[in-house]
Order: sequence, then structure tokens, then C-alpha cells
Amino acid sequence: MKNLSEFENALLDTDNGVRQIGKYLIANMSKLVALFAALIMTAVTFTEISFAGVHTKDALPSLLLLLTSSYIIYFSLEDAGEKHGEDTEEYQAASKRYSKLRESISGSDIEELRNFCSEYSKNELEFRKRSALISHGFSQNDLLRFQNGEIERGHEARILRKINKIKPVIITPRVLLCRERWQKHSELENPEKRKLVGLFVKLIPSTVCMLVTVSVMLTTKDGLTGADVLNGILKLSTLPLIGFRGYSAGYTYAKHSLSLWMETKANILERFISSQSKLSVQATDIRPT
Repeated sequence: MKNLSEFENALLDTDNGVRQIGKYLIANMSKLVALFAALIMTAVTFTEISFAGVHTKDALPSLLLLLTSSYIIYFSLEDAGEKHGEDTEEYQAASKRYSKLRESISGSDIEELRNFCSEYSKNELEFRKRSALISHGFSQNDLLRFQNGEIERGHEARILRKINKIKPVIITPRVLLCRERWQKHSELENPEKRKLVGLFVKLIPSTVCMLVTVSVMLTTKDGLTGADVLNGILKLSTLPLIGFRGYSAGYTYAKHSLSLWMETKANILERFISSQSKLSVQATDIRPT
């Protein structure tokens, strides 16, 4: 048992160490990118530099291969960075709070939640319109005058027209209760209808990469020199930079954007639960004895 406990502690220490290293790398990602770029520039400073035109025979194939590799590396490491970001304290705390509130909503609450979502969306739209009016120095009466046709031309009319066109944010029970990120359809719609289209869309990047790689023909270079090696290193130097950026983007997205998204939904659910509790208390108070 003692050996097992020591082994578990060693695993925990290793996991914590890996997380600390990951946090350090993310925090210093910009410095690493700058350092890498400086090293590349140092290497090419001592060479003769010239720019080949895009009309050269090997420029277009090299560009296509670099772009293809860049997309693969960026999105792959963005996904890896996002998975790492989901292990952060910010994301875990937001996820646990959201899950707890989400599980407290039962099937009998759906009808009340729909009404709450409609009212919340209406109030949120009014708030954004009032904020836009205030930021431009207008009042609610000015917007009413525009809607009644009293203000038709000029700079004021253009601004009021934009404010009047502000659309409400669609909030539904599915948006609040489902952990999936894109919720543009009704919760009652059969997902089988969009399954095939979604699979084809996901295959597009892989298909494009396949078309490029299949058409590539490689031949060895005769008389490879140090300058040729440096040219190759310079061309490939963008790939690590893109990888660093992709990983950092995924990590930041999960740690901040997704955490804030879940916190916002949790706040709305908490407000709904609080309103339901108040209604229950009021109903109990007016119940005849």
C-alpha cells in the first residue's frame, strides 16, 4: 500500500509539473515566437538574400505545400491547446458550476424556462438599444420619433436606423441547457437531417490537403549546399511560429472565451432558478389557511 501511495503521489507530481510547464510556455509564447524569429534572422543575415518572383517554376508548389502544412499544424495544435485550456482552474470552475445548475432543471421547468428566455431576450434587446442611444447622445423619444417618420434624413436618421435594426439575441432552453456550442436550431428538430451535411463539411479540409499532397512529385536536388539548407530552414521557419500561435489561440479560447460563455449561461440559469423560488414562496404566502 505504501508503494502504491508513493506511485500515485509521483504521478500527481508529474502531472502538476507538466501543467506548470504548459502554463509557463503559454504565458511566454510571444517571447518564444520572437526568439525563434530572431534566431532565423541571425542565420540568414550572413547569407546573400534575394527574392524570387512568384512566376518561378518552384514557387507555386512550395507555396501550396507550405499553406497546406500551415493549416494542418495550426488547427491540430489549436485543438491540442484547447484541450489543455480545458484543464485550467478557470474552465473547470465554470464547468462545474454550470453543470450543477444545469442538472437542477427538470423537465417540468421547461415551459417556465421558455417564457423566461423570451422575457430575458426582450429585456436584453431593450438594454442594448438604450445603451446605443445613450452612447450617441439620443433618447428613447428620438427613437420613437424616427419610428413615427419624423426623422427621415441626415446623420441622425442613419444612426437611429442602425439602432432600430438591432436584433434580439435568441435564447432558448436548448441554448442554456446544452453543452454544445452552436445552437441555431430547435431542440425538437431531428439532428439526423444535418448529420450528413456536417460530415461532408468536416471532410473539406482533409480533401483539400489530399488533393495537394497527391499531386506532389518529389525529386532529389543535385549539389545541395549550405545555402540550400538555409533556404529550406527559412521556408520551414514559419511552421513552428504558426504552431505556437495555434496552440496559444486554442488555450486562450478554452480558458477565457468558453469559460465566460459557461459562466454567462450559469448566471442566466441561476436567475431563472431564483425567480422560480420567489414565485413558489409567493404562492405559499397567498395560499388560504
